Amino acid sequence: MFLPRALVLCLALTVLAVAPARGAGQSLSLGAYKELRNDYVKVTDIKERERTEERYMDAGGKVTLQKVPYKEVLVTAELAQKPPSNMETMFGGESNQPFLRICMTPFDSAGKALDDTCQAFKFQSFVRGNVGTTTFRLEPGTARYEFRMVQPQGDKGSAIKLWVPTK
Repeated sequence: MFLPRALVLCLALTVLAVAPARGAGQSLSLGAYKELRNDYVKVTDIKERERTEERYMDAGGKVTLQKVPYKEVLVTAELAQKPPSNMETMFGGESNQPFLRICMTPFDSAGKALDDTCQAFKFQSFVRGNVGTTTFRLEPGTARYEFRMVQPQGDKGSAIKLWVPTK
């Protein structure tokens, strides 16, 4: 049975809308995220964790270096198949391969969607089964968040391939 990609995306967003966020350092229910996949990448784990960074803060007219906590979400994915290669994607980096990206939509406490952010998964090599990660930093007013995968688009025209790498 073949479902249109728009329907699959709507189903995934509906499932994600009802999934509550967990405490820091805990993995979120992967049952809610099983639709986070496309032809090339499959999400295997999503974990929220608390981190700290050192920042100079003004305390009573004196600037001191303090550790400030923040939350981030670590998303782990596995390559389902080797992505297609051409000269532009080989030498342009991972940002030129949009199907290796995931997007997060944060929501405030009133339920209003904030600006989307998209991150590319970082893989050491593009080999089937390789595991890659990406992180999203949560802003202080974020009450919940949803993820969506970037789906590959069909060819918009014919490109001239000068050289195709072999396996």
